[in-house]
Amino acid sequence: MRTRYHSVQEGHHAGRRSGGGQSRARDRARLTERSYVLLQIILAILAFGVLVIVHEFGHFITAKRGGVQVNEFWIGMGPTLLKREYHGTLYCLKLLPFGGACVMEGEDGESENEHAFGKAKLPRRMLIVCAGALMNFLVGFLIVLAVMRPNGPNGGYIVSTISEVNPASTAAADGGLEAGDEILKIDGYHILVRTDFDTALARTGSTTHEITVRRNGEKVTLPSVKLEATVTDANGNKRIGITFAELPDSLGMHLSMSVRTAVNYARLVWSSVGMLVSGQVGVDQLSGPVGVAEVMADTAKYSMISFFQLVAFISINLGVMNLLPLPALDGGRLVFLIIEGIRRKPVPPKYEGYVHAAGLMLLFMLMVYVTGQDVLRIFMRSN
Repeated sequence: MRTRYHSVQEGHHAGRRSGGGQSRARDRARLTERSYVLLQIILAILAFGVLVIVHEFGHFITAKRGGVQVNEFWIGMGPTLLKREYHGTLYCLKLLPFGGACVMEGEDGESENEHAFGKAKLPRRMLIVCAGALMNFLVGFLIVLAVMRPNGPNGGYIVSTISEVNPASTAAADGGLEAGDEILKIDGYHILVRTDFDTALARTGSTTHEITVRRNGEKVTLPSVKLEATVTDANGNKRIGITFAELPDSLGMHLSMSVRTAVNYARLVWSSVGMLVSGQVGVDQLSGPVGVAEVMADTAKYSMISFFQLVAFISINLGVMNLLPLPALDGGRLVFLIIEGIRRKPVPPKYEGYVHAAGLMLLFMLMVYVTGQDVLRIFMRSN
């Protein structure tokens, strides 16, 4: 016989079971979310590490093909997990999944080995030094080529050619922009892709611009075009009143947009360096590997297309940064090779070594600083 007491007790038990089930479901959801975040972080670290390995592989394969002895080739950093010697080169797999190195005979000093780096002809050495950055450029472009997708509402590419100018727009006044104009430059800033239009306007903060266009096959410079958001669209938002053309997707268009995008990535990096040198950007705004991995992991949350676009940007970034004429970087080594070509004799390795050692120390200190900043930012944000 079931009593009211038993029914109440069973209800309590059922409630506890239901509450326990909901709690376990929440725990599983949290665990799944944490696992997903961890997977994103691991993916970001591995992607960054692969880009560094790609860079070192560029040096490696060019040296090998050029007859230069490569003593060691590392994948990763830190303690060695596996190593094997093959054809005179010691290959090492290290614990930390980022970084790498290509150690060539006589790279940092004199060597009597006929296959030493210093014994190779000057153009060959220049190519070896630049090969890492060139490999980063190539990989960055190939990634862009693979993930590039049409950005227009009709399945085509939005380009910097104007299809329509609203008559009420300030852009159309006083001999301004016309339909059919291809925008080439705004205040000296070259327009490669559609988004460069917005970037160029934001650079000066002004509403009046000098714009160079291609009109009827000829370059025309419009010295004073006013671009103000005076036109109201269907949603009540203020717009400049310019509509850009959408060109159909094709193999040629896909290739053209991929090249333009890759070149634009390189230009953005170079512009950032200029802003850093001029003081427009502070050192505290730089990011090291930790910050880069965090941004990559965050990007992976939204879409893998965006993630790989960022990987392409970082690959091209590595290429540009390594060619900067700074000691300890490939660009610094290239400067010494150029000096050798001008003087027709190399700079004594001892003095070149001093310069690179000093540069390496400064770069190490900068890396420690920006990594500390990255960790501090992440910690402050999590609290």
